[in-house]
Amino acid sequence: MSPAVHPKQLERCWQACWSRARRPVEGVLITEEEASRIAEQAIRNVSLDMSSFTNEADFTARALEEAGQATRELVAQKRRKDADPQLHHDPEDRRYDRNLDLDRLQRCDEARGFQDREWNHLPSLLKPLALRTLQRKGISGHDAEEVFNDSLMELARERKGDQRAPILDPTVFEELIPLHMRIVGFRAIDWQRKRGTLKNRPNEGASIDALTEDEDRPVQFRDPSADPDNPTFENIYAECREALSPTEWELIYTVYVAQTATIQELIGDASFCARHGLKSKASASTKRRVLNEQLQAALEKIRKTLIN
Repeated sequence: MSPAVHPKQLERCWQACWSRARRPVEGVLITEEEASRIAEQAIRNVSLDMSSFTNEADFTARALEEAGQATRELVAQKRRKDADPQLHHDPEDRRYDRNLDLDRLQRCDEARGFQDREWNHLPSLLKPLALRTLQRKGISGHDAEEVFNDSLMELARERKGDQRAPILDPTVFEELIPLHMRIVGFRAIDWQRKRGTLKNRPNEGASIDALTEDEDRPVQFRDPSADPDNPTFENIYAECREALSPTEWELIYTVYVAQTATIQELIGDASFCARHGLKSKASASTKRRVLNEQLQAALEKIRKTLIN
């Protein structure tokens, strides 16, 4: 690891990784001690993997991804060992009554497909969540039931791209909830489009297959932890990494992710201003205006990348 890493940067990264490890997905909660161990290991792994320190945003995004995955795998292993799907489930999570056994849901018979009896409990657990979402989209009654049933079938249907059913993607059961909600959302779009209520909407295919299989617009069910309504920083970074320069990522990370400084504070940081092309003799108002313009331009690049 390059000696250019500042202790404060590592401290911020550790705190972010600790928080992500403790709650890697809504509904999962591990102890503070386990989170500390995972955060330290994640930072160590990324440090060894990177030949040099590029920027704080890049390093933190990789470490957050590592920490989240490590926690999900740890929880899955513990639940499997103790045969207890509720182990490490957040007691404050009131979205549904109980976790189901993900291993049984993912068990697939070559001839009969996903036929484990655990699937019998899945509709009653997912249905209330799905119907609330569909109601907000103006779909109710028999139509909502139809969309919901289609979404369940979608969980077990192999994607054309990788010949893998979405139900196989989650590592822990809690990831299945946002995964299914995304499928419900796409099915709702498909239902509305077929009825002519959505026209000339950009970035949406004409059907569920187009939405999920179009290589030019790959809206895939690949990352259960990536909630489109509340995306994580590492997911945004993965999607938009090439769209922004290192200095733009530094600005985004400092102001919005680490939240360690405001624009007003940054204009007083000579080294930061120099990296962003601001002359030392420039007035405070000029520095503030330029940094705000850079920030808005960076946010616009992220927005365009995410919707295209």
